[in-house]
Amino acid sequence: AGIFRPASGLWAIRDWSRFYFGAAGDIPVPGDYTGDGATDPAIFRPASGLWAIRGHTRVYFGREGDYPVSGDFDGDGTLGIAVFRPGSGLWAARGLTRIYFGTEGDIPVPGDYSGDGTAAAGIYRPASGLWAVRGWSRFHFGVPGDLPVPLDGAGDWRLAPAIFRPGSGLWAIRGLTRAYFGSPKDLPVTR
Repeated sequence: AGIFRPASGLWAIRDWSRFYFGAAGDIPVPGDYTGDGATDPAIFRPASGLWAIRGHTRVYFGREGDYPVSGDFDGDGTLGIAVFRPGSGLWAARGLTRIYFGTEGDIPVPGDYSGDGTAAAGIYRPASGLWAVRGWSRFHFGVPGDLPVPLDGAGDWRLAPAIFRPGSGLWAIRGLTRAYFGSPKDLPVTR
């Protein structure tokens, strides 16, 4: 479990590290962008569409109002840069494809839920706790105010639906476990 503190750019990874990267308004999008098997700290800056991957690269893709939705959409073993545009339900993966899935108010939760090695478009609907993963499944998990944080909690290379509850610092992985880490103003980071 880890957190990103937007006010200061602090990243704190439980039992591992603390460092500063990013600024107020940035959205954390950590993941393996280089294919070396290690998670790279990365941010998306909505005001300019900047993606910055710590120690590796900076590119511009997306615009204000877009959600960053990195994922291995082509199955090459590295995360690609992509955005979700909630007003239209557009998913755009840089250099790959565009699809439509979801609507205004949905939170994107892309990932490999089936274990086939490629990320699928997925949404979390905060008002009802609905999780919908394109071509895979639909179910309810979470309550209003929870933040979706899909992660590989079982170690089987498949993402499991999970939530972070900012008010209490609760992390809950559907069908697996619960733990407490963080405070109300923290943003959860995983991968």
